[in-house]
Amino acid sequence: MADRQTLQIGQMRRPASSLPITGMRRLVPFLIVFFSGANLILIQWVLVREMTTLLLGTELVVLLISIAYFVGVSIGYLLSRRIGRRWLALIGTATLILHLTLPITFRLLVAWLGEHNAYWAAFLLLPLLTPFVVSMFYSIFLPSLIDGEGLQLGSLYATELVGTICGIGVLVFLSNWGVQLVYAIYSIGLITVLIVLGIRRWLAALLVIFSVVWLIAFPALNNWSDALWYVKLLGFPQNTTILFSAYSAYQKVDVLQLPDGNRALYLDGLEHFNGSAGIRLNVVIGGVPAALIHPSNSLVIGAGAMQTEQLIATGGGHVTTVELDPMVADVGARYFYAYNQMNILTNRTVVVDDAKHFLANSNNRYDLIVGDTPAAFSIQPATLYSVPFYQTVHDHLTPNGIFVGNLTSPLIPSDTIATRVAASLLTVFKQVIVITPASVGWSFAFAGDHLPFTVDQLQAALRSSGEVELSVFDTDAVRQLVGSTPPITLDTMDFVLQTSTRWIQERLSWGHD
Repeated sequence: MADRQTLQIGQMRRPASSLPITGMRRLVPFLIVFFSGANLILIQWVLVREMTTLLLGTELVVLLISIAYFVGVSIGYLLSRRIGRRWLALIGTATLILHLTLPITFRLLVAWLGEHNAYWAAFLLLPLLTPFVVSMFYSIFLPSLIDGEGLQLGSLYATELVGTICGIGVLVFLSNWGVQLVYAIYSIGLITVLIVLGIRRWLAALLVIFSVVWLIAFPALNNWSDALWYVKLLGFPQNTTILFSAYSAYQKVDVLQLPDGNRALYLDGLEHFNGSAGIRLNVVIGGVPAALIHPSNSLVIGAGAMQTEQLIATGGGHVTTVELDPMVADVGARYFYAYNQMNILTNRTVVVDDAKHFLANSNNRYDLIVGDTPAAFSIQPATLYSVPFYQTVHDHLTPNGIFVGNLTSPLIPSDTIATRVAASLLTVFKQVIVITPASVGWSFAFAGDHLPFTVDQLQAALRSSGEVELSVFDTDAVRQLVGSTPPITLDTMDFVLQTSTRWIQERLSWGHD
């Protein structure tokens, strides 16, 4: 009767003597929950990066994705006692295939919806699919093993936690090698789980072959589907290709090659530089102020394509770029040197750091500080539009230094975000001139305590740079437009949710025009 020992998972019992790894029967439950913890973290990393991009990420989108993911975990717990062991191998096999193909299949689905004027449906389908496709499978094991094996929750949960920590370690130390390596580690973990569950050897071999072949083909398929998504959904021309696509610690980074030779940089699916339109923006915030004041020491917050820095640096003086994401800094230098001349100019420095931390630990003062920052779709970028941050910027300007930053949208009385950003600037700086160039479409502020140029000189410099149509508001006009609108503080970041809501509403209307 010694061979009657069993391992129970769900409602089915399997003789432990028939498990493939007979010398490790006691370790089988712990192997399962260890790899479950590790793989849940790895697939969550892929899910958040990809779905944030596909839904053109904002704070609310990230929240929606997170809720859907944890709903899947809860569903797994609820179903754990109803799913028999014989189904786990089948579900696990399907999970491996679905997870390895997840970025590509989700992109193709969203591109198809966009092509049929139904992009709005992605906000329903992806969150509904996520619990069942992504996170449910791994959460089945913990309660099943407790019920079936009589194991202690503490020991199993601790093992799962160790697996989670190891998964985080993979992301911290190995993710820079690319999603292909992360997926390879993920595949090893899931196939190991399936083997200890007792799948047939021929099926295990088949899954290994499938995983290897898929991962070899993955880079080409990944770039093809990525380009297709940009063409179908964002309207890029046919024959647009992907030069670079990867997940950083902060976002999904895409570099596109356009048929006309221009390049574009998108972060989480949002435009940060795009050919001629991006060039005009950089001229406004970089070339024009540099022509007006000829700064000897400048600071640009945010890297991107780094053309702003080139327009400042070619006039002389030193330019420092501060960028939080090392991948963005690297991509800007490697793929946009035709725009930023990083391979030629020597009066350039790039620092990878958080802008707030950098300024807090620096005594340098600058003639020009440029906020080349993304719109406030999430909390972290939103802090760069707050009174405390602008005060820090102010404290690092020379007496006649200027700050140039975007208002994220046109400055009009009905635009709450632009007026609040302007109110924040007026709280800190004595002079704030706002311009709205038609070539870009939203407003920019030139702020300082003693601006070394007049409104007329600024307007003349803009026209000399090629700007044909623009609106200019002096400090008094900006105050009138802002009125009683409150500035942005760290205690009043509600505007991020307002921005996210408005952005999602605009995306939901795609295809209804």
